[in-house]
Amino acid sequence: MITNVDYLIQKFAEAREKRNDANTETGRYYWKGVMDTYHALLNEAFEGWATRGSVGYYVFYEEMAYDEALDQVTGILK
Repeated sequence: MITNVDYLIQKFAEAREKRNDANTETGRYYWKGVMDTYHALLNEAFEGWATRGSVGYYVFYEEMAYDEALDQVTGILK
């Protein structure tokens, strides 16, 4: 089951991927702004969302994709 915090973490990760894939400076700034918005929402509403060993930690600090971070936390290897 996806919770609100999981949804926001997933959207943050997707925005980072889009920022990295943007082929214009304007596009990169736009997606960085989207990332900043999700980051602010996470910090304001979910204390400890990026605690070491959590999905949020791997997405935010290790810059993993959401599914990759989820696999890391649940121990699923592909």
